Amino acid sequence: MRNTKSLPLVVIATPVYNGAPFLAEAMKCVQEQTYPNLVHCVLDNASTDETASIIASYMGKQVPIICARNAQTISIVENWNSALRLVPRDARYFRLLPADDLMVSTCIEKMVSVGESWPDVGIIGCQEWLGERLVGDGLPTEVEVFDGRAILRGALLNKIHGSPPHLHCLYRIPARGLPDPFYLQQFKGAPVMSSDMDAAMSALSRSKFGFVHEPLVFTRIHSNSVTEKIVSPARMKLLADLQLIDRWGPSAFDTEKDYRMCRKRHLRFYYRHLLLWQVTRQSTLVKQHREWLRLASALPSTVDYVMAVAEWPGKRTAQYAARIAFHLGFPPSASYAAR
Repeated sequence: MRNTKSLPLVVIATPVYNGAPFLAEAMKCVQEQTYPNLVHCVLDNASTDETASIIASYMGKQVPIICARNAQTISIVENWNSALRLVPRDARYFRLLPADDLMVSTCIEKMVSVGESWPDVGIIGCQEWLGERLVGDGLPTEVEVFDGRAILRGALLNKIHGSPPHLHCLYRIPARGLPDPFYLQQFKGAPVMSSDMDAAMSALSRSKFGFVHEPLVFTRIHSNSVTEKIVSPARMKLLADLQLIDRWGPSAFDTEKDYRMCRKRHLRFYYRHLLLWQVTRQSTLVKQHREWLRLASALPSTVDYVMAVAEWPGKRTAQYAARIAFHLGFPPSASYAAR
C-alpha cells in the first residue's frame, strides 16, 4: 500500500490500566502496521505500574501517538468511552486494541481494504486466535460482505460463534461522528455485561458486515484478564446473551414470535445453569443471577425449571448432530450473504 496521507485516517484506541506485562508488545504491533495513515490513541487509566514509561518510550516513532491520563481510575467501559473521545475529528475508521492483545502487521491494511471497497459496510471483522483456539471461521469463505441483520440474528441464535469478534472489529465512523457514549453501560437497571458486543450489534443492525477470512488478531487468555478474573467466575455471559437478545432481538428478527422463541431458548439454557447452581449449593451465584433475572423480568417459575430440564436431552442430541455435520463439511443452513 502506498505511503500517502490521502488514504483515510484510521485510529487504534488503547485504554490501559496497569498494562506493563503486555503493553509494550501491543504498542509495538501498532508501530509495525503496514497501513500508513494511522494514529494510536492511548488512555492511561491512572496506572500505578510502568505503563506511563512504556507509553513514553513509543512517543515520536512512525505511528503518531495521542496520549492522555485519567486523574483517577474509572470503570473499564468508562475508560473505553473516554479513549474514544481522543479520536481526531477527521478519522474515518477506528478500532479498539486492548493493551494485552496483538494484531498482525497487515491487520489494518486488510480491514480498511474491505471498507473502502464496500461503502455500505459499517463494521469489519476478521478471524482471531482466542488463546490457542481459532474463532470466526464459520462463515462462507467465498463471501466478503454479509447482511448485517442476518449476522446479528445468527449471533443471537448462537449459530455463528466468533462473529462479530467483539473488540476486534474495525468501525466506520459516521459523518456526524461517533455517538457519545459509544459503549453502553446500563440496560434495564443492570450493568451491561458485553458492551463491546452490544456496540458491534448496534453497527450490524444498521449496516453491512465486512469480513477478512484470515486470523489477523490474537486475544490473550491469562489469569489477570477481565474475562478470567470477573466474567467467567460470575458466569456473566449468561446474562450478557440475554441482554443482547432483549436489546437487539426485536430489530434483528422479522417477527415478534421469532424474537420470543430466541429468548425462550436462551432462558431455558440459563435456567438449567441456575438449577445446577442451586443443587450444588453455589448460593452466591444463585443470588446474583436471580437479581439479574428479576431486572430482566425473567425470574423462573417451577414450570420453567421443568420445561428447561425436559428439553435438555433433545438439545444435547441436536448440538452433537450439528457438530458432526460441521466437521463433515456441511455448511450451516442460514444464509448471511449481503448480495
